[in-house]
Amino acid sequence: MKHYKMTIQILSPVHIGSGQDIDPLEYVVKGGVFYRLDLPKFLSQMDGALRAEFNRKAADPNPIVLRDFIHRHADPQKNACFTADGGAFEATYQQNLKNPNTRLEITLMTRTPGNWQAYIPGSSIKGAIRTAVVSKLANDKPLRNPNPKFFEKDVLGFGDAKQDPFRCVRISDAPLPEAATFIDKAEIFKLNKGIGPDPAGIQMFYEQCFSLLDGETIVAVGTLAIDDQLPSKRTFDRRQKKEVNAVSMSLNAFDLLKACRDFYLPKMQAEHNTFYQSNTELEANSQRLLDVQYADNEFPIRLGRFSHVECTTVDDYRKPQTRRTRDGKSLPYGTTRTLSAGTMPMGWAKVRLEPIR
Repeated sequence: MKHYKMTIQILSPVHIGSGQDIDPLEYVVKGGVFYRLDLPKFLSQMDGALRAEFNRKAADPNPIVLRDFIHRHADPQKNACFTADGGAFEATYQQNLKNPNTRLEITLMTRTPGNWQAYIPGSSIKGAIRTAVVSKLANDKPLRNPNPKFFEKDVLGFGDAKQDPFRCVRISDAPLPEAATFIDKAEIFKLNKGIGPDPAGIQMFYEQCFSLLDGETIVAVGTLAIDDQLPSKRTFDRRQKKEVNAVSMSLNAFDLLKACRDFYLPKMQAEHNTFYQSNTELEANSQRLLDVQYADNEFPIRLGRFSHVECTTVDDYRKPQTRRTRDGKSLPYGTTRTLSAGTMPMGWAKVRLEPIR
């Protein structure tokens, strides 16, 4: 087994969702700080009179009543699970806290249960690397009439999931440092139209990681391990009733690094050329990403929810499902970008691998 220290520098705001959306019944924003509340703790500390008032407010069908109660009575210093920078979000929060038509929902980052530390999941990193490797292999040896259902199996050369070569690659979660996240909106940027409303009509806010584009140096550290012994082993396939290779091919750190460079750098350049040359601030931020230098043991990667179709699908085989028009035609893909606060591309990071002796 070969082990590598994996250092991830966040280049542009990253949002990797935990699957949890919360509203102002579960958080408060005060003094430029977002506080995620521990509601059971808040309730347990109430005296009898305050608990009775809480029960009356909770029974009111107007959700604004309970929102206001929590905002006024929750002590964020005593009742917070964790905090994030709320400066960019606070004005919106204060203006809309008593507006029943504004949900003020926030989608949170992945965090460790117990200590609430934000982190980049190893599964997200591995998935991004896998996309780059599959794209490279598919382009090196094009498939005839590929079946989307079995595409990755055909490209990686295995029939049984036990032979997947990415069984050899193990990537840990990478904890983020304290005070690494902030709350802000993500906005849709339409080609030749600029910033526009979300197609769903709901303004959503996201916990995001600070980045190079914010003037911050945010680094997460994890480990990457590659089993260099498994590819040489054999195993018995009961269906085929014969011995087969334990995995279909070997992978090494150089393969992963080169595949990511070859896949992601052209995507960054193409996005810059297509979307960001008509907007001064966006163009400047995008150019800062393009100006990042990579040592021999470093490569770019794109992480999180807003990585966009070009970075999450395979070159030359890209057929994403899009909404259809009334006459049944599929709408074109790749015509929008999602930007942090309308000014910064999202999801870019730089990974450095260093052997652990």
